[in-house]
Amino acid sequence: MTAIKEGTEVYFENLLSIRKKVFQTEIQKELIGIAEHMKKNQAMKAGPLITSTFSSSIVNGLHLLDMEIMIPINKVIYDEEDYTLKKKFHLVNAVTCRHVGNPETIQNTYDSLINYISDKQLQQITAAYNVYEKDSSEIVSLDDMIIAVYIGVNPSVL
Repeated sequence: MTAIKEGTEVYFENLLSIRKKVFQTEIQKELIGIAEHMKKNQAMKAGPLITSTFSSSIVNGLHLLDMEIMIPINKVIYDEEDYTLKKKFHLVNAVTCRHVGNPETIQNTYDSLINYISDKQLQQITAAYNVYEKDSSEIVSLDDMIIAVYIGVNPSVL
């Protein structure tokens, strides 16, 4: 994990988005579905993969996640099936740090960010957003992953 920074802004345009409840074991299938949807619509990736998990529960011993997956794309495509097009993703005043290494240990990065927010008496106003800084084609090992984690905080000091 790198140093935690405050006041960070993240901005992307024209994002293909899907938000649904999926079992953790089905995430790869969803990513393949997004790639196929992009190919069908002749759209190309124009930025990093972004994910966020809004809730998690255990169902029949498996992790069920309410999550959103977003990918900036190079053209406008129309909403269909489970997919929507977000014109903008703009997160302002975020606390951020980079998780370097296997995603299985990303909970440590989340915990550090949450502790930082608490210690600084900041008010969290968004879920954590994961921005994957390396494309999967650049990854030789899961230990090479770099994920920037952003959590929006209230800019007001009360």
